[in-house]
Amino acid sequence: MPEAAAALTELQSACAVVDDNWAGALPGGSTGSGSDVRVMSGDGLMRVTESLAELARRVQALQAKCAAELAARSRSGGDDDVAHRHGFSSPERLIATVTGGRYSDAAKLVAVGEATAARASFTGEQLPARHPHLAAGLEAGSLCVDAADTIRRFLDGVALRADRVELGEAERFLVERAPLVGVDGLARLVKQLQARLDPDGVKPREDELRSQRGLRIWEDRAGMIQLQGAFDPANGAPIKLAVEALVSAELHRVRDAKRGFGASVVGGQSGADGESEEVGEPEAAGEPDEIFVEQRTIAQLNADALADIARLSLGAKHAPAALRQATVVARIDAEALVTGHGHATIDGIDQPVSVATVRELAMSAGISPLLLDHRSEPLELGRAARLFTPAQKLALIERDGGCAWPACNRPPSHTQAHHIRWWKRHRGRTDVGNGIMLCSHHHHRVHDDGWVITVRDAQTWFTPPVHLDPRQRPRPGNRRLPSMRVGSVGVVARAAAA
Repeated sequence: MPEAAAALTELQSACAVVDDNWAGALPGGSTGSGSDVRVMSGDGLMRVTESLAELARRVQALQAKCAAELAARSRSGGDDDVAHRHGFSSPERLIATVTGGRYSDAAKLVAVGEATAARASFTGEQLPARHPHLAAGLEAGSLCVDAADTIRRFLDGVALRADRVELGEAERFLVERAPLVGVDGLARLVKQLQARLDPDGVKPREDELRSQRGLRIWEDRAGMIQLQGAFDPANGAPIKLAVEALVSAELHRVRDAKRGFGASVVGGQSGADGESEEVGEPEAAGEPDEIFVEQRTIAQLNADALADIARLSLGAKHAPAALRQATVVARIDAEALVTGHGHATIDGIDQPVSVATVRELAMSAGISPLLLDHRSEPLELGRAARLFTPAQKLALIERDGGCAWPACNRPPSHTQAHHIRWWKRHRGRTDVGNGIMLCSHHHHRVHDDGWVITVRDAQTWFTPPVHLDPRQRPRPGNRRLPSMRVGSVGVVARAAAA
């Protein structure tokens, strides 16, 4: 047998196995691939799929060998540079074009091929592959290129810091487990072995992940609140667990509900005295009740769970003070709330919401008047307390809209209530008339530059110091846009139960 054919013996054997399994899965003769697979038995189709997978792995193993050799012949830079001779800047570009695949896949073929190819010493003696167990797994057709590359990257990453014997054992273990756990399972095993072989590297890797954490929250053009984040294990674990726990509980509830009413009843049910009672026409045992079918996707369940966690956090007794004092405020015309015609807004969100949404907020978390009277929480505290109450802050937000500084666009969530006449220096009172909403930056501007703030007829005025304006002409501060008719009553829907 010619040498080329001998190299393809295993591939030819795999092709023969596919052919036998294909023919054995058909009830009659073959008429075409599409019609054939439709008439195959389930077991036969499974055998065909398995044999095709092994054939594909053997083809990939040969591709990796060819890729490594192409790479070796494309790095000389001379006339023998195969990639340049065919018009490509690198062997990976050449392979990606020939295979019609991605550059990253071509790079994997080259890397795996080089890691599993036999080497030559300086004296010309042939040496085993850099990763011999990996090479054996590819040769046997038990490893795909993705799995082989996952193992290769792990081995190369810890090679300088791990014991050579332990590294070899880890390689053998991963090659044996790969056919059973797949690429995803390999990734989990690699993380565990990485910590075992390189314990000193755990902390640096953890620090690197932590430095890459981040969360972006923004409102897109359609009005959706978008979140994009990445969390290190310590910060991500409680988020993942909390969301999964709520979603799991919801899925269990839906599963129990789908068992159906009367599912354990056959023709009637036992009453309190043990006698059989008629219950109409109970559903058959195990038949789901379509009323309780969950319509949400897992992604939607995850989103709802995260929103529930945020609502609970805003109302939790032991939450940080900043959370306990935070309130989601929805504003709506009182008549619209009663009639259902109109719309509402939520502080910090541009997209208007329906009356029905505000009613849901109010029903789930309680509702209270925005402007409180003598029967509600007092807005005037004088010198009895230094900090403004949530009710006072809501009244200030209603007046100022957000940061009261002229032309500042910071929403209420980015502001804090401050005394106009300072608490200590001027012995200012903690009253709404002596309060103002300012963002951190403009609060410091007021204090550092010496601005004077006054309030007249629910309008704030900012008077600059002489060095900024010798005439000291007062500037009107921000105020909430008039979105409700005179005589209407605004409402606050708290996002968390009191």
